[in-house]
Amino acid sequence: MTTETDYDDNGTLVVTRTYDAPIEAVFDAWIQTSKVQQWFGCADTVKVKSTIDPKVGGDYTHEMTLKTAHGDHIVPGVSVFTEYDPPNVLAYAPPRSEEMEDGEGAEMSVRVEFTARGNNQTEVRLTHTGIPHEFSPFIIDGWGAAFGKLYRFLVTEAHAA
Repeated sequence: MTTETDYDDNGTLVVTRTYDAPIEAVFDAWIQTSKVQQWFGCADTVKVKSTIDPKVGGDYTHEMTLKTAHGDHIVPGVSVFTEYDPPNVLAYAPPRSEEMEDGEGAEMSVRVEFTARGNNQTEVRLTHTGIPHEFSPFIIDGWGAAFGKLYRFLVTEAHAA
């Protein structure tokens, strides 16, 4: 199974992939800290530190350590859940600052939908909006790599069970 990506000029990325795992297992891989830390991040991510409080308004943050030619580089991702409906949907966005005015800057958000398919398969559809053009190559590649890493994690977890 392959990861499908579609990016438009308005800064919206849609990533879709079907996994050979039940919906609950795939959803849990996105919200259980010990699981997220094993697959989240781009191809250069060597370590992930996550804080996850699974509820609307709860933290969904990830600090990724990337291995670069110049040494380790830490990329923080601070977000809060804006939608949480297990095992169907989770959505998150950076917390909105009181100092920010309406329309100030592009505000990124991520929504992930989980759909059960036949034979214990789950389709994951991620929609990432508000991506600044200059960051789009990194974000597109990053989600593609993360979806591949999630696939390998789920296969390993299934064989361990």
